[in-house]
Amino acid sequence: MDKARTFIAVPISAEVRRRLAEVEEELRASGADVKWVPEENLHITLKFLGYVEPERLEAVIRAVESAIDGAAAFDVSLSGVGAFPKPSRPSVVWVGVTTGGEELKALAERIEVALERIGFGREQRPFSAHITAGRVRSPKNLGRLHETIERLREEPAGSFRAESIAVMKSDLRPTGPIYTEIANCKLR
Repeated sequence: MDKARTFIAVPISAEVRRRLAEVEEELRASGADVKWVPEENLHITLKFLGYVEPERLEAVIRAVESAIDGAAAFDVSLSGVGAFPKPSRPSVVWVGVTTGGEELKALAERIEVALERIGFGREQRPFSAHITAGRVRSPKNLGRLHETIERLREEPAGSFRAESIAVMKSDLRPTGPIYTEIANCKLR
């Protein structure tokens, strides 16, 4: 088996993913050149690991299980559209987390520490709880995209109960990535 492009994520309920897809449709109407994340791939990333050798995946799963041991399930509310580095010059369009952000940050830190112990480098940027909706590919219609982001800046996008942390793999295909759950680690 080849190395797996791996990340740690919080799965989102189907109902909330549908609502996020509706928000993406509004953003898509701007005509901007953005690679939108398909509905089935929407999630909250806690840690991106890159390519991981198959023999290390079991250690990754054990590290995540250990990191979340004792952590309770919690509610997450999503609201507001924004962009990194900023809405007027977007490279990533995101939907924000309004409730549950502190819990997500604490889990991300626990996972960071556990994975560092088994040889994975620390993320250099501070954790920012969000859902990536799309990645900008060119400057086409960025003004219209910026206007749409501003209009949706406080748009509610739903709530869900975070009950597990998933170890995921991403197979890159010409049509876009295919995400597969490797392990699902339950929160208390």
